[in-house]
Amino acid sequence: MSRGRDIFERIKTEGMSALKFFVEDRVSEELFLDFKRSADNGSGAKLHNKDRENLSKCISGFGNSEGGVIVWGVDCSNDSTGADVAHSLYPIKDPKRFRSLLEGVVSGCTIPPHSGIENHVIEEKNGEGYVITLIPRSIHSPHQSVQNKHYYIRAGSSFVPTPHDVLAGMFGRRPQPHVFNHFILSKPSFSYPNLSISFGIMLHNRGPGIASDLFAICRFQQVPGQGCKIKFETPDHENWAIMKEFDMQLSSITRAGVRLPPGANLQPYVVHLTLSPPFDKALLITGTVGASNCEQYRFEVGNSAALISEQYELFRQKTLNNTLSGDESRSIAEAILGVHMHK
Repeated sequence: MSRGRDIFERIKTEGMSALKFFVEDRVSEELFLDFKRSADNGSGAKLHNKDRENLSKCISGFGNSEGGVIVWGVDCSNDSTGADVAHSLYPIKDPKRFRSLLEGVVSGCTIPPHSGIENHVIEEKNGEGYVITLIPRSIHSPHQSVQNKHYYIRAGSSFVPTPHDVLAGMFGRRPQPHVFNHFILSKPSFSYPNLSISFGIMLHNRGPGIASDLFAICRFQQVPGQGCKIKFETPDHENWAIMKEFDMQLSSITRAGVRLPPGANLQPYVVHLTLSPPFDKALLITGTVGASNCEQYRFEVGNSAALISEQYELFRQKTLNNTLSGDESRSIAEAILGVHMHK
C-alpha cells in the first residue's frame, strides 16, 4: 500500500478524530499530505476558480510524483520554523455537493486526465463537513496543469515546476504496468454441517505497460472455529513457481519469461474454505500482490464470528427450505468473505 493510500484509508477510518488531531497537534504538510481551505467554503454554484486551480496543481504534482492526499477544509499557517502546519478547521457548507463539484472538473484539470482519483466525505451533524481527495501516482504521467500549463512534482510540502531533465525522462519513460488483484467466486455449496466456499485470486494488469515478475502472497491468519478448514489449490504450475510455508502461507511468482500484457489476467491460486459451527473467532486471510516496477496491493478477506454464524445459519435454512437462489448464495458468501467478488 502506498503512503498516500495509507493516509487516505486512515482518515476514512478515523473521520473527525483524524482531522482534529491534525489541528491540535499542528501536523505539518509533507510529501504525501496537503491541506486546503476552500476559497468560498464550497458555497458557490460551481467550484471556485481558486479551488480548481489548487486541484489542478495537486493532480499534476501528486500524479507526477508518488501520489498524495488533499484535506479540504483545513487551513494552514507557518510555525516558528516556517513549516506549513494545520491551524484551523473551516468546514465546507455542503461536503457531498463539494465532492460532486470536484469530481465534475477532475477530467479537465490536467492533460492527460488522471483517472484514478478518489474522494471521501466526512460529514458533521449540522450537515457541514470535509472532503478528502486521494491522488495516486499516475501510470499516465506526466500530467500538465491546464491552469498555467506547468508540469508539477511534489517536493517536500510544496508543488514545484518539474525540472527540464526530469520532465524529459518522464516523456521518455516506457509505459508502466498496473497490477492488482480481484476475486473470482465459484458457487457455494452446503452438505451438513459444512458450508463450502471457493474463490480464486486473479491478478489483472490495468496499466499500459507489460508486467513481469508478478507475485502473489496469501496467508491464513485465523479460521473462525475448530471445525473450519482452509486449503490452497495451485492450478497453473506452468506459469507460477510456488512456495508453501506449513500450509499457512503460499508465495507465488511467475516463472522466467512469463509476462502479462495490458488487460490480461493470471490466476496463481484458488482458496477453498470449509465452514462448520461453532464459530468463536473471526476469519482472516491476508495477502499482497504486485509486479516489477509497479505499486504493491494488500488485501484482507474475512469477517467476525457473529456475522459468519448469522450468514451460515441463513444459508443453512434457505438450503433446507429449498428457497436459496444463486444470487442469494453468492451474496451470503460475499458477506462472509467481506469482499466483492466477480463471477
